[in-house]
Amino acid sequence: MAKFNCKTHCLVFMVLLFSTTLQAHPRINQQLDSNLRSIIAEVRSEKSSRARFDAASRLVTLTVKARPGSVTDATVSDLIGLLDDPDDAIRLDAAAALGNLKAKASAPKLLSLLPTADCLEGTLTSARVIRYALEKMRVKSPPAPSYSDCHKLK
Repeated sequence: MAKFNCKTHCLVFMVLLFSTTLQAHPRINQQLDSNLRSIIAEVRSEKSSRARFDAASRLVTLTVKARPGSVTDATVSDLIGLLDDPDDAIRLDAAAALGNLKAKASAPKLLSLLPTADCLEGTLTSARVIRYALEKMRVKSPPAPSYSDCHKLK
């Protein structure tokens, strides 16, 4: 049996402690977090629909390669807040960004939006993106309603 001195034990302990700490606390990407918060503020404050849409689209672009846990809970909460926007295009981009971040905290809100989003008419609605975001989070979404089911709601 090999003998280890105190320095070796301490070094091994510190390496193990450091590696488990890194795994337990994902590293926040401060630059990404700051950029997202600025864009969220822009989406909320812009007056023109086009400017709001352009800003919301940047949320998706910024989060495409982001790791889960790379932004603060406050930023995730602000993104979830955008899901209440009256403009479906903004909700679509917010859902996509949340899916890119795999922000499971948003799953209940996304699931609550599906019944209405599924019945929106148009070539591109938030429903498809919400389902994709939930899939990325590994959250099962309910089946889409039929056309006749949607018209019963109206």
